[in-house]
Amino acid sequence: MAVYFRKGLEIPEPSDYSSSEDDDMTYFTDLYEHEHNLPESVRVINKILNSLVDRAWEDISKQDKIREEAEATKKVPVLSPCKEYTIPCRTNAIVCSDDGLYLFLGHAHGLSVISTSTLTCVTTWKDERVELTSISCASLENCTHLLCTVDDMGIARLFVHRTENIYFIKVLNETDDINQRHICTKFEVSKSGDFGAAVMTSSGSVWLDVYRFPQELWLKELEIKQATHTHAPTEVKLSPIVLLMKIKPPEIPAGTSLKSPFDVLQKTGDGTIIGSGQNHMISSFQWENQEVAFRKMFAKYLSTHPMTPSQQKPKGPSCTFHFLLHEGLCPLPGGTKPTRDFPIVLCLWWSGSNNLLQYLLVKTTKEKTDVEPRPDILWPNSQEILCSAVSACTRFIVLGLVSQLVTVWDRRFEMYLFFTSSGGAVCPYANIVIPGDSALCRLKLILQSPEQLQVTPLHQGPFLPKLQFLVTCRSGACYSVTTRHGGHSQIAAFIERPADPGSFATVVEPMPFLKSLALLMQRNGQVSVWEMDDAAPVFIINLPQTHVLGPVWKPVHVLDPVQQNLYIRGDRKTSLEEVMDKEEGDSTLFLYSFAQCSVLDLYRIPWPATIETRATLSGLEEACNLYIQERFDSLEERNRNFAIHWKRLQKRVFE
Repeated sequence: MAVYFRKGLEIPEPSDYSSSEDDDMTYFTDLYEHEHNLPESVRVINKILNSLVDRAWEDISKQDKIREEAEATKKVPVLSPCKEYTIPCRTNAIVCSDDGLYLFLGHAHGLSVISTSTLTCVTTWKDERVELTSISCASLENCTHLLCTVDDMGIARLFVHRTENIYFIKVLNETDDINQRHICTKFEVSKSGDFGAAVMTSSGSVWLDVYRFPQELWLKELEIKQATHTHAPTEVKLSPIVLLMKIKPPEIPAGTSLKSPFDVLQKTGDGTIIGSGQNHMISSFQWENQEVAFRKMFAKYLSTHPMTPSQQKPKGPSCTFHFLLHEGLCPLPGGTKPTRDFPIVLCLWWSGSNNLLQYLLVKTTKEKTDVEPRPDILWPNSQEILCSAVSACTRFIVLGLVSQLVTVWDRRFEMYLFFTSSGGAVCPYANIVIPGDSALCRLKLILQSPEQLQVTPLHQGPFLPKLQFLVTCRSGACYSVTTRHGGHSQIAAFIERPADPGSFATVVEPMPFLKSLALLMQRNGQVSVWEMDDAAPVFIINLPQTHVLGPVWKPVHVLDPVQQNLYIRGDRKTSLEEVMDKEEGDSTLFLYSFAQCSVLDLYRIPWPATIETRATLSGLEEACNLYIQERFDSLEERNRNFAIHWKRLQKRVFE
């Protein structure tokens, strides 16, 4: 094969001849002729390098072939359902009670209660006009459960289940005029059942209603009604619930008439926290000048990247909230002592905001109930918040931000700065940057095993424990992150970005009773359990050939950590003719038992994973002693981290 080289960049004029004597042309019949002209030492080195590359490539090819053959011969175990139960049509939500005794199904025409031991229906609440879409459950005393539901019309309802009866309490957003009715988009109850919160919308405005449930009075009233009535009624009148707060999104700072810093500080003295941007001395004229300067500075970017209509007219803000238990060294207002799993704080963030806000649920008797309260604590973040998760003990809050940044907050030892009404806020526990360019959409914290989180009489865990959580991106990629304060974070690709749209993961959920395992549901209907460390399937969950996962975009399922069971809704495969003939499709609830699977014996951990003994601090002296003890125990680790950071700083200076 001849290789043609032409010198110069000029294009010759077209000619009828195949060659020209004036052109300087060179032809090689041997591709390696230019190498033969090199010095002998260079040729020897080149020959040795080529030999090393060839041998390395042969070894890599052999290892890849061995790995492919091992994967082909390796058979992933298949887990089939051990029980099945026909459920009502359009079952949209399934939750399991904390004691693992009952399943609560929200479906068209009502609510059903299923016993997990026999997989039979215990009781139902029916209404032909209702189709429930979401359920939140809290387990109370004496086999009693509090249920908060939302239907497809945005109506929030409150139920109480007791033994074999279910009682309807009330509708939260009930009104006579349908045009003035508030639409509920989310209604959840705290784990203890003392508080509930509902996100309401009406005429473009959004707010959060926080309620206090008198569960102790309800339990006594239910006992009296069951003792006096032979046939328990489906609707009962119990003690009314109390509206604690009505929280609205923070307003965008506008121009102010305040002229001096003294006026600003005097305005801030009414309880508004510093850092929210509400109290300032910036006039409307200054805001306008800032807008003009911004557009002038970034005129080139704005002209080449115009905003889309969806960006110019953003949708109304949405609210994400979490109930938090008592944590840290700060005493409760009025000297109140925390009892059982009683939440004292509601933390929330609004879409499009960088701030995480906290509102105290426990107020002193001298404080007046504020219908539009101001946040008690503000935690600022560098980027806009996209998703969040809270640990089981509510000590850690993990936030997924824009630019693939994950921030972890620790509520125990509060390093006070200047962002609370009392003068402080906590510092971030860790900051992690997730690889890739896709936005974060989901966070799931993994429960720690007793070996990782030991409990002592005073300590509620180690000073700086390791945290592990799953991060899911909008691209379908999923990462397993392990981090600790001041230490190096380990990020492993659990699921790569899928090339096939059918392999897109719709559910990635860690299994609390199985160490390092996660439940994976894909858009193509495949369900499997994967090991997060090796990123390999442990076994496949098989649905019968007559059924498919339904719906594939949002599978209806629930994990029962007490019984170690998985419940999945499966829809019967139907043809187009059958769909046209039948108004309602058949659905089945399939039960998969992990307790009887021998493959999982190596991954089992005792449940509950952490037997927490929450310390009750009697006063400020005990809190200080606990803090000093924790600082003394972490002295060696802090010195080691300080030396590492000091070496990094010196290296950066001399670069």
